[in-house]
Amino acid sequence: MTGQKPNEYRLNLGGSIMALHCTPEAFAPALAQWFKCPSDTGKPHINLDFELIAHKDTLELPNTLLMTKSLNPDGSFDIANGLITGHFDSSSHEGHIRAKGALTRGSLMRVMEQIFYQAFHSARQTSGIDTVMMHSSAVIAAGSGFLFVGPSEAGKTTAALNSSAHHVLGDEMNLVLDNPANLILEGTPFNGTFKAKKPGRAPLRAVFLIQQAPHHRISAINSAEAATLLAAEVVPPVGLDQIPGPETVPAMVDSALAIIDKVPVYRLELMPDAGFWKVINEHFDLGL
Repeated sequence: MTGQKPNEYRLNLGGSIMALHCTPEAFAPALAQWFKCPSDTGKPHINLDFELIAHKDTLELPNTLLMTKSLNPDGSFDIANGLITGHFDSSSHEGHIRAKGALTRGSLMRVMEQIFYQAFHSARQTSGIDTVMMHSSAVIAAGSGFLFVGPSEAGKTTAALNSSAHHVLGDEMNLVLDNPANLILEGTPFNGTFKAKKPGRAPLRAVFLIQQAPHHRISAINSAEAATLLAAEVVPPVGLDQIPGPETVPAMVDSALAIIDKVPVYRLELMPDAGFWKVINEHFDLGL
């Protein structure tokens, strides 16, 4: 990692790179261990001083960090009454984040990850790479990428666990990158507790809007309903120096429509076993 200091960790998400300069220094290797990927060697698009703060109070955790975020007149932000605070300057591409240290304990890192979603969007806005982050499971099979999308409890993790015969990218957050010729599906290192995933990318072949059922079945879905359901699972494109506004939901819908315009979207009803791959194989003639 030429030019990097021991306290620096660079996270690459679809080509958009954030550099985290960590205090204490040990947090940098801890991030590499959590994400199960080494620090990236590419030039960062944003630089963040990331400090863990000691505290004695009990954490009060919101369901979502983004909806408890406020911006102050000086441009600084506060999330969940001091749980995470910071500032980001989009002109210099630099900022700082202060997070209560207990967020690094065990599964609480899943909450901490949400600030990295916002950092990703700041890095993406700097890099100019056209990328959408989706709440989803993603799998590569026969060289093609398949995205499984649905609300909480729809079966995203179950679909990933029942795809062990293929290349599982992840069960939490995945990226869709826009290329002139096609869309590319790429995994992320988020959800460090999910052991079955491994990094990779492939052309996106299809999107499945999933729901649990007593059978496995692929069926057509009209574009209006598909756009509504898909947009709901787009991670809001809100950077560190932003909060959700009137433009946020329309931007999420636009991202969904851009995906629908390039790849087919289907409804996939499935049971909690690997049998859904038989119907996918037959539908797409994958030769599995």
